[in-house]
Amino acid sequence: MSRLPRAFWFACAILPGLFLQLSSCSEEEPAPVAPVDDGGTDNRKRPPPTEPDPADGAPDAAPKRPPPVLPGCIGTSIDLVPSGERGYVNVNMGGDGGDAGPDANTAAVPGDFLLDFGANSSTIDLAAFAPPGPPKPTSCNGDAAAPGAICYFNPFDFFGLWGTVGLVTADYSFLFNSVKQAGIIGTDFLSSYPFTIEYTNQKVWKSAASFCTDAQLLGAGLAPIPASGFYTNNVNNLRPLSDVIKDPDAAATSGYVVPNVPTIPITVAGVSALAQLDTGYDDRITRHSININEAFLQQLLAKDATKLKRTKGKDLYLTTCVPGLSQLGAAWVLAPGTEVNFVGEGSTIGRRDKGTIVFVKEKLAAAERCGGIETWTVPAAQMGASFLVDAQAVIFDPLSSRVWIPKD
Repeated sequence: MSRLPRAFWFACAILPGLFLQLSSCSEEEPAPVAPVDDGGTDNRKRPPPTEPDPADGAPDAAPKRPPPVLPGCIGTSIDLVPSGERGYVNVNMGGDGGDAGPDANTAAVPGDFLLDFGANSSTIDLAAFAPPGPPKPTSCNGDAAAPGAICYFNPFDFFGLWGTVGLVTADYSFLFNSVKQAGIIGTDFLSSYPFTIEYTNQKVWKSAASFCTDAQLLGAGLAPIPASGFYTNNVNNLRPLSDVIKDPDAAATSGYVVPNVPTIPITVAGVSALAQLDTGYDDRITRHSININEAFLQQLLAKDATKLKRTKGKDLYLTTCVPGLSQLGAAWVLAPGTEVNFVGEGSTIGRRDKGTIVFVKEKLAAAERCGGIETWTVPAAQMGASFLVDAQAVIFDPLSSRVWIPKD
């Protein structure tokens, strides 16, 4: 089976003063072609703090619930390797494509790949592999030594062999991780089957032939959160881009669809928005932080301006797909105890949580071709991975276009 990228994004660096906070770039996916947000690799290296700043407003302390007991119907598991708020899996790659000639690279080459539901195409950093070096591509479109080429590999062992896969070359040398990031596994893989991330027990599960029934998941204390039209194993079911970008020039969105990324309804301080669940957004410095667009900010201010306070000292700067161009992430600190709720089916509250800070993504004309929630005209957000880490487990089910998360 061949896995070929439809569009791609690299991980973004978010650089708050002296800190490095990491976010993936889950933005517009084309049908057939869309703006590409590749993250615009920023190679400025800044040491992360050893501990988060208490002034950043950690979520209210509360007794931690026992982890959910997940039913056996979620499938089989492999180990999850945590780094900050993100999770990695070890992938074995060959690269000889079955070639038994004298130049064949037949030995399996392991690499740690980020599980990123906030990216809809997968990548590889060929400089990130330990000796004897990276897997050998069967072929490449472009210069494999530079970011942006598409290289093909066979085999690719992630819960078994996937056949020939196409990965976009990237450079993650700027990351400060406990794990050397060899690449990203995005939703070009992660929308094929239901996947479960079990943070507490550090496992990732892929569904068997028959996935769980609703009764089994409800019985495990999980709530279904709808992601219809945004996360699916059938890209023909994705919503048109015009649903989230109301542009007077219809040609600007014609033929485009939203990214195939788990995007769910949430409320923050009682204001509704669409939120991408971004497991690649490492918000370890300011946990329970949320990237939002201008439309969301204006509705928050209109609802109750006392719920958030502009705090320039916490601003971030985010790289874009345009080399050398950064965009401001303007910080607004949320009032203590501000509710962030996951809206379940039937407009019920599937999970109650609290947020600490929102970063408003600056809209730059020079970066519009990159796409992004900042280009959306409806209220939109990207949620940091710490929300899911604290939930202890989350099930992403593209077959029913839902996310299952423990009730709280």
